[in-house]
Amino acid sequence: MRLSVLTLAAGLCLLPAAASLAAKPAAKPAAAAPAAGPMNEAKLKDLEAKLAKKPADAKLKSAAADGNYQVGHAMMIDDNLPPRVKYPGALKHFRRALELNPKHAKAAEEKKQIEDVYKQMGREVPK
Repeated sequence: MRLSVLTLAAGLCLLPAAASLAAKPAAKPAAAAPAAGPMNEAKLKDLEAKLAKKPADAKLKSAAADGNYQVGHAMMIDDNLPPRVKYPGALKHFRRALELNPKHAKAAEEKKQIEDVYKQMGREVPK
């Protein structure tokens, strides 16, 4: 846990340097790129569309919460994404997972981890 917090902090420290070095905005990662595990952004988009049609379906809601966690986690640990992309993106997915399932422990833990590092660095937590 301590190592992952330090790794996250180190990545966030590079945000200003990475932003100043970028000659043009970084390209968005491919939506259909496979995430670590069975879920990816394309599958998650389809799952969210199904949930929008049947918002009361508890099974779909749970699957969408887990899918958002999986995509957020994969984004957070992706070494190919710059910190200014992966951490705000992962936060978005963790927040959505918690919106769908407030008791999703892993999403809550990793969301808090990212937010704590931003706070420790004196930076505003991305919305």
